[in-house]
Amino acid sequence: MDERVLSWLLEEKEPSIRYRTLTELLGYPEDSGEVVSAKQAVAASKNVERIFARTDERGLFPNKPEYYGNWTTFIYLTALAELGLTGEDPRIWPIVDWILTPGDDKCEHFVQKELGYAYLLDEASLGACRQAAFLSTLVRLGYLDDPRVKRLVEVFVDKGRFDGGYLCKWKKSRHAGQEPKSCYIATVPALLLYSVLPESYRCGENYDGLLRYFTSRNMIYSKTEPGKLIADTRLALFDGGLSHILTVARAMCGLGLANIPEMRDVWEILEVKPQVDGKYILEAANTKKAILMDKPGQPNKWVTFYMYWFEKSKNLFSILPKAKSL
Repeated sequence: MDERVLSWLLEEKEPSIRYRTLTELLGYPEDSGEVVSAKQAVAASKNVERIFARTDERGLFPNKPEYYGNWTTFIYLTALAELGLTGEDPRIWPIVDWILTPGDDKCEHFVQKELGYAYLLDEASLGACRQAAFLSTLVRLGYLDDPRVKRLVEVFVDKGRFDGGYLCKWKKSRHAGQEPKSCYIATVPALLLYSVLPESYRCGENYDGLLRYFTSRNMIYSKTEPGKLIADTRLALFDGGLSHILTVARAMCGLGLANIPEMRDVWEILEVKPQVDGKYILEAANTKKAILMDKPGQPNKWVTFYMYWFEKSKNLFSILPKAKSL
């Protein structure tokens, strides 16, 4: 990496990028002085304080339309995990505990009460893309050892479908009597979830089926219309998360599968993305930003960080593994 780009990522005015660059790109240990200092700065940073300023008197995020409606809590906790916070921050636990504790009064917390079931993390509702992404957030925040999170993860991974993918429970088939196909948008977060879970989860029929769901379409294409992109391939950040192609790349790197042949098109698309002096350009973002950052069309530290992290991961797994028989 160009030293000028590295210095840019390590600027103290953006402590989250500095912290993640030190630990994930440069491999500094968590107990090193620079990492400890950066992590402390993250907790008091403008982005983090801005998010927590929106909690109510109970320490919860009101699900207001001007925020993200029913998804406010999911999105803000995901943004906090992306910023580098963990469950060690005492402000996070009351929010997570509220989410995981059953209660008939919860639907009163929602703006769109008729869609409350889509927000609840219960065994009957699991399967939606937001829920899969949020399980990843809980794992990243360090809550996998919570029995409630562990149970939800186990339920989710057991929900693998006939085609290897996942589907929101309210989706119906266009053809009477046929089981609907899985949804690509709901299945991408499932791949991300496996990538942040311990390796012990990466086995069995459902895991193999999930990998097959993606490898059979070269990760980002329609299976019924080969060559037709169905993934968002922009360098984009939405609601604290990444676009499809960045999420797929991140997940496959996390799984140690960055260099399988089926990933070749992903890397070819990313390799030609616009940059200025090694700094990658953000191509799209929400109008409402969970994380404050530069506007689309400008060099962006977040997408630059991920692009170089992908390169590091690819080099770590530089010998192409044989395609797994699925």
